[in-house]
Amino acid sequence: MKIAYFDAFSGISGDMTIAAFLNAGLDEKEFISELSKLKLSGFEIEIKK
Repeated sequence: MKIAYFDAFSGISGDMTIAAFLNAGLDEKEFISELSKLKLSGFEIEIKK
């Protein structure tokens, strides 16, 4: 198991956090699979460098 520790004393941006996770090796398909469990609608995800 890998652990990431954030010391976000002044806040953290959600999109930049996800980008950092993906850049660090988070599997894109696994991310989208887990996100789909939230049953949200009205958005589209595009992952590119």
